[in-house]
Amino acid sequence: MFNYLSLCQAVAEIHHPDIVLGIPLYSDLSYVHDFIVQAEGAYDQTLRGMMNLARCGQRIEVRVVLLPHNIQRLHPLACFITRNLPFVEHVAWMGLEPMGHAVRNWKEVWVDPVDYQAKLTEATGELLRHRINTSIYNHPLCVLNPRLWPLARKSISDWKTEYVEACQKCGVRSDCGGIFASAVLRQSRGLHPLQGVFVKRLMI
Repeated sequence: MFNYLSLCQAVAEIHHPDIVLGIPLYSDLSYVHDFIVQAEGAYDQTLRGMMNLARCGQRIEVRVVLLPHNIQRLHPLACFITRNLPFVEHVAWMGLEPMGHAVRNWKEVWVDPVDYQAKLTEATGELLRHRINTSIYNHPLCVLNPRLWPLARKSISDWKTEYVEACQKCGVRSDCGGIFASAVLRQSRGLHPLQGVFVKRLMI
């Protein structure tokens, strides 16, 4: 809806000091983004919306849910953001929550996080080199490349968080965001206990 400049102007006129607008952008390719959101023309509207918000001085976070359809182009997407959207203040790489349409289409939308760590690490490095703040949401530490641990956030709401059997002997459970309770039956093969001292040393 921020495709409409008048809406952006109305939001800007509130002059709220703490609003950051999280805008989904799933690919640098229009047809990939439009396919994921199942709406033709959504990519163009999304970009116009972000441009309008920036024009009105609003704070923007780009949110990227990691799916089989976009993980092969995470680095091109990061390059697109640094070149065309340098005004965004934060990029969040987000693990998929098994809810709504995702549950009904799980076989089509699920990808094990251990299978895209190289792509995620490369894309994250690109953003950080251009000094764009970057975080990783909805991923337990054990499935991430250790280089990404300092960027992992405990982003899952407490009432949605689950720690499975593999977490019981983990030395950094208190620092890990766990997994979605709705994902208990759809676990990554990378779930395993970590040694607390080793992880904390890498995260400093």
